Amino acid sequence: MSSLTTTDRLQGLLPQLFATQKLEGDYYLRFQLTKEIFALIDLSYVQESLIINSDRITAIPNLPEYVLGLMSSRNQVFLALDLAHLAGFTPETINLRQYQTIVIKTNSATNPTESNEINLFGLTVRRVQGISRILPDKFKTVTEEVPDLLLPFVQSSVVQKSDRSFENDRDNSVSLSDRVNHSFLLDIPQLITTRIQSQIQV
Repeated sequence: MSSLTTTDRLQGLLPQLFATQKLEGDYYLRFQLTKEIFALIDLSYVQESLIINSDRITAIPNLPEYVLGLMSSRNQVFLALDLAHLAGFTPETINLRQYQTIVIKTNSATNPTESNEINLFGLTVRRVQGISRILPDKFKTVTEEVPDLLLPFVQSSVVQKSDRSFENDRDNSVSLSDRVNHSFLLDIPQLITTRIQSQIQV
């Protein structure tokens, strides 16, 4: 009489389901920056992503137009920025009722070993798509595909297909076949340092 349990039998039949697999690749948050541009942020810079109502952002006068105002999360107060506008494109998230926001953390020092102080920024984007695990060999160096405004801040790119959730995009004129595109891996600390460090003192 066999003493094998159901689990034992399944393990014999389907060993791949029980094998311990090492997950390869790093995690990135993918988002839509503009109608045509998709981008990635290394997940190590991301504290959270959330949808924030406009009445939770407090406008501040006399700051650059890409600054939406002050927002708070987890008992911390920091600036909310329209990321597309910050990068030099047409504003994507101005005067909305809700903002899809990526809260990122950066080190305040040019050399991260010089300071432990962390700055937070809320980057509002057209759409947050989700988290992807991407193998290093999937990335490639890019030049011609990168918009000129982003070129100093793009580390590499990867070709990805958008999922069908984009059928409900606010602009349905773009077919799904057109949504096979490059996602640009952005150097967020470099972008923020270059664009706003010299202008904003909070």
